[in-house]
Amino acid sequence: MKRHLPAVLVAGWGVLNGLLLVVLAVYRENSMTYWLWGGVVLVVELAALAVLVSSRAGTDQHVRYRVRDRGAGGVLPAAIGLLLVALCPVYGLWLLVVAVPLLMLSVALAVHGTTARER
Repeated sequence: MKRHLPAVLVAGWGVLNGLLLVVLAVYRENSMTYWLWGGVVLVVELAALAVLVSSRAGTDQHVRYRVRDRGAGGVLPAAIGLLLVALCPVYGLWLLVVAVPLLMLSVALAVHGTTARER
């Protein structure tokens, strides 16, 4: 499964967008909406397939770089927390209930590190 994960990801993304197109059909959207959504999904799916094919064709050029990963696990919670803080003026201050713990978690991960080999 790990070997075919990029192909599964591209296919899964296409299936998910197909399901979202069905949701649009259930809500009886305008036909232009179907054409726009389907066209954009088709273009992005073709681009993803082109990247997938090109990455498989040039496997001799793959290089692994070592990146220091101390605190890298805190990036995603920080990004989500900051997004929720930015959405507070629109949806209300109740989003701070979720955003503040995520930001504290990201600070803790940045300070203490995230991998076992750092200890």
